[in-house]
Amino acid sequence: LLIADEAHNMGSPRILNRLSGVKYKRRIGLSATPERQFNDMGNNALRKFFGCEDLEGYTFEFSMQEAIDKGYLCRYFYYPHLVRLTDEEMSEYMKISIQLAKFYNYDNDSFPGSGDILMRLLLKRKRIVHKAKNKESIFESIIRDWYNAKGSLKYTLVYVPEGSRPDDESADLYDSEESIPGDDYTDSLIDTYTNMVQAISPTTTVKKFISGTGERKQILEDFATGKLEVLTSMKCLDEGVDVPRSELAIFCASTGNPRQFIQRRGRILRNHPDKKRAVIHDLVVVPEISSVSENFNMERSLLASELKRVRDFALMSENADFAYEELKSVLDYYDLSLF
Repeated sequence: LLIADEAHNMGSPRILNRLSGVKYKRRIGLSATPERQFNDMGNNALRKFFGCEDLEGYTFEFSMQEAIDKGYLCRYFYYPHLVRLTDEEMSEYMKISIQLAKFYNYDNDSFPGSGDILMRLLLKRKRIVHKAKNKESIFESIIRDWYNAKGSLKYTLVYVPEGSRPDDESADLYDSEESIPGDDYTDSLIDTYTNMVQAISPTTTVKKFISGTGERKQILEDFATGKLEVLTSMKCLDEGVDVPRSELAIFCASTGNPRQFIQRRGRILRNHPDKKRAVIHDLVVVPEISSVSENFNMERSLLASELKRVRDFALMSENADFAYEELKSVLDYYDLSLF
């Protein structure tokens, strides 16, 4: 009997190459997020390995909607916010987008394969989205409004934008890493968002929760009691960290990785005796592409894929109409439907 916890991690090429050597006949995979982004080949190999090729062959499934309805997770309000790129960001984005359009397969709305050049372009595109400067003013407004309404920023989680390690195809392998050596920009991003919190409320206690942070257990205990009011992080709050007292989460990282946003939503929806509802704010970057541009159809398809996160979050929320109204202009422009 082979039991694989977090079975999606087995979809990495390094492990997939060794699956043929596993001789156990009975196998069980346990995972909250079995699918890996950008890796259909790996997903298919894993389903075959565990005997569920038809996508309907899972032994047992328990959805997040069921968990909410049955009281295992708390109910929540969801507020997406449109983020526009600056002129400079948009110029660079368009250069990359036009290059990507040359790889795009318009017959099946996808990129063929995962060649080095293609993946580098996709990664550059993601970096622009992650680092979008206009996120900062929207984040500041969210924090200020919450503080003015509540008089406190207690129990707040902030997922800041990522620098050199956005959620590309390697995210499943490197979730414990916050940056790569020499990446000063990544280090400064988390400081920027931490400082914005303290600028609004100098008395608010805020702590960076990153790779290498010492006294992690004590930090989480202080957060649970309200002694420490705000945690700012990149990926270290995705897995293996339980923060049930959290009430407000702000997602500034624009992650398109399904596994990451499922994990992040799960953090904020943990039940706590003193918490009735949770609130999630999600910063959604939408580039403005001319309808006559050669890359318009590709961008429309990419946007439709990235809005799946918004749709999934909104459908289970207590205020689904807000997401539609916030994104209506974009949906109309690209002729897309959210629900």
